[in-house]
Amino acid sequence: MNYTLLNVFTRGFQSGNQLAVVEVKTPLAAEEMQTIARNFNFSETVFVTDHKNLRIFTPKSELPFAGHPTIGAAWWIAQQTKQEKFALSLPLGLVPIRLEQNKVFLTFPGTPKVSAYTGDLQGLLESTNVSPSSVQEDWIRQINVGPEFLLVPLNSYEALKAARPPVGFPEPVKCYFVFQEHPTIFHVRMFAPSLSVMEDAATGSAACALAGHCRDVRGIASGNVTVYQGQEMGRASEIQLSWDQLIQVGGCVEQWAQGQLSPEKKPGIGPA
Repeated sequence: MNYTLLNVFTRGFQSGNQLAVVEVKTPLAAEEMQTIARNFNFSETVFVTDHKNLRIFTPKSELPFAGHPTIGAAWWIAQQTKQEKFALSLPLGLVPIRLEQNKVFLTFPGTPKVSAYTGDLQGLLESTNVSPSSVQEDWIRQINVGPEFLLVPLNSYEALKAARPPVGFPEPVKCYFVFQEHPTIFHVRMFAPSLSVMEDAATGSAACALAGHCRDVRGIASGNVTVYQGQEMGRASEIQLSWDQLIQVGGCVEQWAQGQLSPEKKPGIGPA
């Protein structure tokens, strides 16, 4: 099997979120995909069949939708097919794709589902090193976009920089901390230890959740913003996010390696 390594939502060669795109030409069981994803050990690995069907795995589990694997796979498919508009099939649904200049954009296939957070907020803030005084508590929401994120708005960039993964916190939350610097600029961090992702360099699905929060919680009917992520972990990333009735996410992609997985044996089988 051929694979390609990409940086997605990149601001340069050593930035963005790393991704493995694996081209599937013969059927693979979910267990085999999970093993391959665990061996790559990126936040996500995407498997592409027939230039249209995607399956996305973290090192620990499969996701119905994720932004940076979909953007990266779309870029890879566009290099093979020379198409600029097409749709990809994910477990969550069909995702429209368009290429514009040097960026790839997806349209989120649905509507974010918003709910109140009823868990242990005090315990979560203690575990993430976030002071309650820096949290805009009235705006905290759980937002489901396939994966579900706990969106926590903060009132300072200093609080965002001080945050850390909620290691040991018993709830399997995916913490998405957000600081709005300007009406069109957000800084964010995403921690998901329950998925074996201590911190993510760029989270396109969480950006969809942010758009849903702005539109459906804060009442901002439309917007076009830039979301910065990954600086604190040395993988500066830049996500373009817009919304009205539809939510669109986009960014730049760069290839940095390619190769082949060994055909001689099944993933995970063989001498240690």
